[in-house]
Amino acid sequence: MGTSGGNLLLDTRCNYYDQNYEWRKAIDFCMKKDGKICWVAPSSPRCWAVQSSDLAPVMIALGALVRLRGPAGERVIPAAALYFDDGMQFLTKRPEELLVSIEIPSLQGARAAYLKLRRRGAFDFPVLGVATWARFSPAGLVEDARIVLGAVGSYPKQSAEAREAVQGQALTDEVLDAASLAAARPAKPLDNTDFTIGWRKDMVPVYVRRALAALK
Repeated sequence: MGTSGGNLLLDTRCNYYDQNYEWRKAIDFCMKKDGKICWVAPSSPRCWAVQSSDLAPVMIALGALVRLRGPAGERVIPAAALYFDDGMQFLTKRPEELLVSIEIPSLQGARAAYLKLRRRGAFDFPVLGVATWARFSPAGLVEDARIVLGAVGSYPKQSAEAREAVQGQALTDEVLDAASLAAARPAKPLDNTDFTIGWRKDMVPVYVRRALAALK
């Protein structure tokens, strides 16, 4: 059965890794499994497999905490601290630890949204996931915000620049345009998931704008 914890700990994915044995053997194995080369970026010393969890960007945007328990005891860390920017060593969870609970703060008047780009209408991994969260003043101005991108790198990427673009502002069309372009800058999709690289890159500001607009 699928679980929330299982989705947060989902293995990274890649077109060159998620194939059958015969296919991978025919081109030589990638470094994520038995080989020494990343076929996405052959000159790179690291693996570029993608973090494709739906819940990871959502929990980071919500400011959730995860509780890990192992032989050495228990520790609680922010959901954002659960991930490394590496396609192979992608979790800070130790092998002997279990993720036993997720603590999600009350929205307390804040709002959140999540949008997902995928080929099929259901049962499909995201090619892009955008999670947004914002707390508003009584006047409708953004007091704090988090914009998190999933499936565009080996870990969920927060956009500090997009957060600054909406801070203290009403979510007008001009502010939404500025924030969506700012959020797209750190997104550098590679040839390791569905759809073309250029189109996936172009969709980032579109989905960020829609996810921010959903908070109004």
